[in-house]
Amino acid sequence: MTLKLYADEDCPTPVVKALRAAAYDVVAQQDVKRGAADDDVLRLSAVADRVLVTRDLGFGRLTVLDELPAVGVIIIRLRGKGDWATRAIRVVEAINELGSRAVGSVSTIDWHTTRVRPLPKKQQ
Repeated sequence: MTLKLYADEDCPTPVVKALRAAAYDVVAQQDVKRGAADDDVLRLSAVADRVLVTRDLGFGRLTVLDELPAVGVIIIRLRGKGDWATRAIRVVEAINELGSRAVGSVSTIDWHTTRVRPLPKKQQ
């Protein structure tokens, strides 16, 4: 199964391009509705049956604490090293490794690890 992804507006263009080049089906929020509130973005990604890719930690709160519906959330936390073209390589690598585990979870990608936590049972 190839993951269907939904890139939040704060997901850098080089990341979206790299994911598409790696044959991921990616819908970019900036092409759908600019300036949408986070809960709207989460709802749109869920309705489209796509895992949300973002840099915004607030989506973790919305899915885990507020228990808003989500297919899955991938949070990019790559600080420091390199530009976004360089960071995009790490994002694609991590999402390749995550595979279907991205569905039903909140995953956080950093330079050395990818943490995966299940969404609350109510959402699964």
